[in-house]
Amino acid sequence: MHYVATIAEQAGYDVQRQTFPHVYFEVLTQKFTAGTPINITAMTYSTSTPTGGITAPLVLIPDPDTAPSAGCTPADFAGIDVKGKIALIQRGACDFAVKDNNAKEAGAVGVVIYNNVAAPLSGSLLVSNDSAYVPIGSISQAEGELLAQKLSSGQSINVTLEILVLSEQRYSSNVVATSKTGDQNNVVFIGSHLDSVIAGPGINDNGSGSITVLELAVQLAKYKLTNAVRFAWWTVEEYGIVGSGHYVDSLSQTERDKIALYINLDMVASPNYVIAVYDGDGSAGINPGPTPAGSGAVEKVFTDYFASKNISSVPTSFNGRSDYAPFIAEGVDIPSGGLFTGAEGIKTEEQAKLFGGTAGVAYDVNYHAKGDTYDNLNFEAFLINAKASAHAIATFIQSTAVVDAEKAAARASFKAPSNVAANPNDALVAQGKDLCGLGESA
Repeated sequence: MHYVATIAEQAGYDVQRQTFPHVYFEVLTQKFTAGTPINITAMTYSTSTPTGGITAPLVLIPDPDTAPSAGCTPADFAGIDVKGKIALIQRGACDFAVKDNNAKEAGAVGVVIYNNVAAPLSGSLLVSNDSAYVPIGSISQAEGELLAQKLSSGQSINVTLEILVLSEQRYSSNVVATSKTGDQNNVVFIGSHLDSVIAGPGINDNGSGSITVLELAVQLAKYKLTNAVRFAWWTVEEYGIVGSGHYVDSLSQTERDKIALYINLDMVASPNYVIAVYDGDGSAGINPGPTPAGSGAVEKVFTDYFASKNISSVPTSFNGRSDYAPFIAEGVDIPSGGLFTGAEGIKTEEQAKLFGGTAGVAYDVNYHAKGDTYDNLNFEAFLINAKASAHAIATFIQSTAVVDAEKAAARASFKAPSNVAANPNDALVAQGKDLCGLGESA
């Protein structure tokens, strides 16, 4: 943080170090045994078991073949003896926090979520609340389905779940650097998160984005600007997009209105990459809700650039899993966009034809792991995205007319763009990363 702030100050920017409290969360122990040890990942903001764990019968809540809501309603637990047991629940249909709380209310002493796809799962309860939850962790689809089959056939399984966590208040700082020149009432904003998970050094996630933003700041300092430019290096993204959320919450409406657009760079050099652009206009039908008017224009600047260079690109969802989330939130509605090269999602055959690499393998096999080092970076993707980001920033620093026009058209029509998710499993869609260390919420 100090290095980035110092470089930005030396480049001539007005630099703000925004310090605030947050809940620090660290997993100390995560163990699950069902006859033999099974790899389990404690969810962010899980409560702790006693030291040594909890040994109890495992119970399937519910059988997903007959109750696809999979623990999302109290009715899913009706008629099942859950008290004093550990609930096995398939992922899907609602947030993990809902499943956990329903299990707790039904009397469960722990929850094990198994994935509904063949991919890693690191989940989150989103907020720390010991009184609402029981200890919870996630296991693979294969391990979960095997346990579910045994339970469905009438077999009794005793398991031991041990999750020990550290949760405490700490302080951290965003670094925000604004140009001294350019229209301060029409600010072009680009940001990336500077923190990483404890499990790994975070060179792709998100050293790649942070380095790109810093180099853009250094290079742009040489030029006269029409519109002001602002750079941010967010903190505590890995625990729930806290830093960017704190920043946006701290802005008055007047200050928010001065931000013309926001561009997010998070994981832009994945080893088995795709070139993905956030779906600002909603044309891919993958967003969970409407995005702010003007976001389509941001997307188009990126996609037009890639097309001009004969570089393929695919859309990725504004699913709220990175630092753009506070900017596009209802009531904030700042036009947004950005680039992404994939995280734990699996590359499809169609994507491999477009970008090379290996189908059936994660975009980043070292995601949230100790292998996320310098050697994990794909420098071809890194350079492609750095140049695209420079092009977009240079374009908008000269003029935000295309963004402004889209916003004006939306106001005139009295309706937001229709960009609600229709087909999130499209083979050419790059599935979004989880909230880094925080993990997915559902």
